[in-house]
Parts: sequence; C-alpha cells; structure tokens
Amino acid sequence: MRCPFCGAENSGKFCSNCGTKIPMEEAAPVAAPSQEFVPIRPTMPQPEYEPEPQEQYVPIQPVYATPITQPVQKRVKSNGWCSTGLILSIAGWFCMGLLSPFGFICSLIGLFDSARKHQPGRGKAIAGLILSGLIIFSLGTMLAISWGDLKSAIENSEISSPIDILNIMDEAAENKSNSLEKQKAKKVTDKTWIEKSRGTCLVFGDGNSFKYYQNRLVMDDNYHSGTYTIYTGTDAYNKLTGTYKRYGVTKKKLNDMFKKENGLTVRDDLVCIILQYKSFTSEGKEKATVNQTIYYGYIDRKTNELLLINVMDRNDYAFTAKA
Repeated sequence: MRCPFCGAENSGKFCSNCGTKIPMEEAAPVAAPSQEFVPIRPTMPQPEYEPEPQEQYVPIQPVYATPITQPVQKRVKSNGWCSTGLILSIAGWFCMGLLSPFGFICSLIGLFDSARKHQPGRGKAIAGLILSGLIIFSLGTMLAISWGDLKSAIENSEISSPIDILNIMDEAAENKSNSLEKQKAKKVTDKTWIEKSRGTCLVFGDGNSFKYYQNRLVMDDNYHSGTYTIYTGTDAYNKLTGTYKRYGVTKKKLNDMFKKENGLTVRDDLVCIILQYKSFTSEGKEKATVNQTIYYGYIDRKTNELLLINVMDRNDYAFTAKA
C-alpha cells in the first residue's frame, strides 16, 4: 500500500522510506441478513395492449372541377303565319285597310297552327287579330254609314281613285256625327223653358235666335234677344275645359258632376249654351246691348228639367219645359 506521508509503496505496517506507521484500512461491516418476514403480494396480470395499426399517410391530391358546358340550344323560329298576319295587319293600317282582311286571315291561321306545332308566335297572331279586327270594324261601320253616298257617287261616276272613296266615307261620317249632335241640341232648342225659382222664360227661335223674357207672364216686353250657340257631348266638354277654362270650369269638376248622376255621361248628356245678347226691350223700347252668358249642364232624364250653371256667377238654374 502507499504511505500517506511520503507516498512510497510498502507492504508492511511501517513505511520503509520514512518509518511512519501506515494505518490499516478497516473493512466495511457487512450487514447481517434481516430475519424479518416480508410477505410477497401476488401481482395481478396486466392487460396487454396491442398498438393499433397505423394507416399509411397518403397525401391528398387536389381535385380540379371539370368545366360544365351548356348545350347549345337551337332557336326555334316563330310561326310564319303569325309573323305574316301581323305584318299584313300593320300594313293595312297604312293602306286604307285593304290588307287588313288578309292580315286577319293569316293571323287566325297562325293562331291555330302555332298551337298545333308548338311554335312561338301566338302573341303576334293575337296582336294581328286585334289590329286588323279594329280596322275592319271601323271600315265596316263607315261603309254602312256612307253606303248611300257611295252608291250615288258610283252611279254618277264620281269615283276615280281610292282617295275619293275615303273622302266620301269621311264626309258621310262627319255628317252623321253632326246629325247626332243636332239631335242632342234639338232636345234643348225645341222647347220653351221656364226657370222655376225666378220665373224667367227662355225661348229658342229660328236662325239660332233666342229671347229671354224676364217674366214668363209677359211675353211681349221686358226681354233680351240675340243669338245662341249650343255644343253637346265631347264638343261641349272640349269647349268648356279649353276656351272657358279661365272661368274655373275644369275636367275634374265636369266629371264629378256626372258621377253624381246615375246613367248620365259627359259624351251623351253634357250641353253648353252660349247666349250672345244684342238688345234689350223694355216698355216697348229696344236698346242695343253687347253681353254674353255661358251656361253648362244637362237634362235630367227623370224630371225632364234643364239644369244649368252660369260659369260667370256660378248660379244654378233649373228650367222646366213649358206645357
């Protein structure tokens, strides 16, 4: 062993180099086996877990959408009869109705043919039927009105072109309209009217003359005289809402007036009477006057009274026919 003082190797108890007693190393005590009984606890068998098999990772590949292409549909052509009928009907409007019967027939055929073949064009056929039908109806009405004049013109060889036929038909229609307006006016001018509350008397004479007596009991003195103009229906409506609009006669006022009267219409019952005063006779002496009074109203069909309104002073007048 080695000397702890000089470091020399020695085999005895004393160092051969320095003579120092070399300390002996004590052996470590060995513990005696314990006599205590330690029970051994049985261990429960632990379940064995098998690892789940791992799926192999497969990277997801991007999916590209396939472009969708719409099938190209072939456009179905419109039915030829329908198109032809509409064209002829429109042309008939500018050709004095000569092509309208052909347009009506083609449109009628196209209406049924398009339904049978399941083709578009039904709207064109309906439009052609309406348009040509209106023209045919108008021509038929004008022909019925002007048949006498046309027959006389044909016998006298006065027709040399289609324009002559149209002129005769237009003139006959205008005369018919004037005749109707005159008939409406005669319902007013053929009677002597007595105002109920004031006792005045309005008399229409020949040559559009009138006399307006201040007392219905005195028919030879104290009266106004002059000329009158009478408008009826649409003419009266246009005159009142146009020329005399400045007096406050509006379309709304006229329409509201006839809404209150059941069975009466502006076109058939409205009258406008314009009295143009030229003189006034009193105590046998005539004095020249220049004045004008405008009335509008209607004849009540239930009471046969002439109900008028003065557009200037807005006063109401109710006249009854003299028996």
